[in-house]
Amino acid sequence: MEGVIEQVRSLKPGSDLTTMFYVSAEGVNRYNDAKRQELYGVILEKMKQGTIREYKRIMCFDHDVLANDSELRSGILRVGEEPGTIDRVSGDHCRVLMETRGCFLFVAPAVFRGVVVLCGPDKLSLNIDMVDQATGGRKTAGVMFFHDPPNEEIVEQFRQMERATERRMVAVHKIRFPDDATPIADRAAV
Repeated sequence: MEGVIEQVRSLKPGSDLTTMFYVSAEGVNRYNDAKRQELYGVILEKMKQGTIREYKRIMCFDHDVLANDSELRSGILRVGEEPGTIDRVSGDHCRVLMETRGCFLFVAPAVFRGVVVLCGPDKLSLNIDMVDQATGGRKTAGVMFFHDPPNEEIVEQFRQMERATERRMVAVHKIRFPDDATPIADRAAV
């Protein structure tokens, strides 16, 4: 994760950042929460500085999870530990995104089962995850980085995956936390 943080720190002013974050069918990803919070902090810092022009986060779910979850298909993201939900760290980050200018949050069917971070026009990182056979949870075993040049074909393939995902994504308009009496987006309207 440290390499992804450095990749975001090295972005040139006016860059776009897109994250396609795969949420497994079990609804629980086991990533390092402290490192994710550090990454999210760096992203928001770069947004405030104007280094990142646009930050797009696409929460990607398995097709069958989306097919059986009308709320998720309609743009309602829930925090929990069951299929069709995201974990608390992601939920907190997504809440901030919905309130930050230049940030966009979507749900979409997964085209790729992993976390892909597209940094500017010429860089990407790809998480290598391991699946716990007992729980089904995913844990990052490493990260691969690709730059254009010399990996222009690989970068372009992931840009095509991004475009394929964008054609089927839906904007998130609400996030529900389990301890909320009223959904967050509804509270803002009060």
